Amino acid sequence: MIKLLVRTPGHPPVTFEVTKRRIAIGRSAHNDLCLEDPFASRVHAELRREGPTYWLTDLGSANGTYINGIRIRETVPIAPGDRLQIGETILEVLSGVDVPSGVASLAGESVREVIARPEMEISSAERPPMAPEVFSVVDSIRTVSVGLAPEVEQGRKLLTVISQVGVALLSSLSLEEVLKQIVGLVLEAVPAERVFLLLKNAQGELVCKVACYRGQEPSEVERAVRISRSITEEVIGRGRSVLTSDAQVDERFRQCDSILLSGIRSIMAVPLSVNRREGSSAPRSIIGMIYVDNPMNAGAFTEGDLQLLTMIASVAAIKIENTLLLEQRLENERIKQQMAQARDLQFQLLPITPPEVEGYDLTGISFPCYEVGGDYFDFIRLPDGALILTLGDVCGKGMDAAMLMSALHASVRAQAMASGSVAEMAAAINRYLVETTAPNKFATLWLGRLDPRAHELCSTNAGHNPPLLLRARGDVEFLKKGGIPVGVLGEAVYEEERLHLEPGDVLVAFSDGISESMNEQGEEFGVARLVDVVRRHRELRAASLRDRIEEALSLFIGKGRPVDDMTLLILKRTA
Repeated sequence: MIKLLVRTPGHPPVTFEVTKRRIAIGRSAHNDLCLEDPFASRVHAELRREGPTYWLTDLGSANGTYINGIRIRETVPIAPGDRLQIGETILEVLSGVDVPSGVASLAGESVREVIARPEMEISSAERPPMAPEVFSVVDSIRTVSVGLAPEVEQGRKLLTVISQVGVALLSSLSLEEVLKQIVGLVLEAVPAERVFLLLKNAQGELVCKVACYRGQEPSEVERAVRISRSITEEVIGRGRSVLTSDAQVDERFRQCDSILLSGIRSIMAVPLSVNRREGSSAPRSIIGMIYVDNPMNAGAFTEGDLQLLTMIASVAAIKIENTLLLEQRLENERIKQQMAQARDLQFQLLPITPPEVEGYDLTGISFPCYEVGGDYFDFIRLPDGALILTLGDVCGKGMDAAMLMSALHASVRAQAMASGSVAEMAAAINRYLVETTAPNKFATLWLGRLDPRAHELCSTNAGHNPPLLLRARGDVEFLKKGGIPVGVLGEAVYEEERLHLEPGDVLVAFSDGISESMNEQGEEFGVARLVDVVRRHRELRAASLRDRIEEALSLFIGKGRPVDDMTLLILKRTA
């Protein structure tokens, strides 16, 4: 058994005893070891024991998992004495039962760096794809960097440069090409050995998207961008640029061992910020940063360099934001097209028109809440003249529900021809769903088998809203007999009930999207209102009755938004 000595900046050190064979580590409260560290992913890493050995795996985290300063790429063993780094948190592997003496003194120590490996890397020898205008931009930048003393002349030239940079970035490029072009411009504009461009991801975590190196192939240490926490807070938190001419003596980096030991001399970092709303007074949003540095043997950055970098970042941020918005719009369009195709395929599964059955009037309709839905109804004519009626509601909404609905449709169709009674049908459908779908996927289902010659209806209800049967004499019955929803328990047993239909009897099967529809005051439509509508319009044909129900629902809901799919199936015995 091992223990982990956990040290997170801003929190006292704690020990965590590894008692399970597997523990998940990350920022989410669902983990076994929850880290209060904004630079840890929500589910960051996994530690598991196999025999006497403990193995550590990175679970696709944004900022990586490190053992003794080296980022791991695969599952690796750990041993007492190893130091693990997750975000800004250090976890020291302990072998003894007790915490080593002097642990309390570690409370003042903290890891003050964001450590990440770029998703893309380019060197100065591998120039990123740029428009021809970029080369004139580079020449202008070099010209501006000389003789910036007169403030008016300096401002004029800076504006000229930023205008040219804007022209260079006008071309339609992918986000990857845009980012490569930006870091290439920065490397040419300022005398930096390394350039890192970082963007926030959907979780608000900084991710190094691309790095550019000058000269020879970078070492493994140089490939990692190590940004002081104080720089991150200043740039990302406050939206301010940072310049240090000599990081070795700068008070802000006194506790940053990696900066001191790696011999970084000069650092610049500027925010990538954009206006989220129209108007000059709108607050700016920070979407990332550009970070550059130089080693001890290179020159120090100047205020002129910082002005150039800040200006380039201002234009680059707008280009990045526009590219992100364009790619998101294209992705949304792609998803919209896929959903439309899925909706068309799903509608093909629903009957277009009800079958004609002598002595009966039938109809059915479904209104999906989203582009695709999880409600299902069908009419299936059997060789012996009988008719299967079914209405179901699968759990969930959207694409997952639509896929399960398709599986339910296929199963009902298959069992309608193979099974004898509706109870046997329900049992077979249930076994199929249990065997072929995830444990948390299920559906409520009502099945009816109509013999139009004998005017007999056999039905079973697998956890669905009980259909209402309004008798010609005015009584209301609810078809409840059956069992649990299909897809829950493999050996479920279902009961069925037999009913004789008289002229004027009306059967209405419905999904909970009908009864649970809510108005603006939060009041449900309810079954009682549905019964009242059916009772008042019982003399109408099935399709007209369906329209009166839909009309009553629309008037009741008003400006409220439907929260679930709404499906109706109506069967009426004519005189």
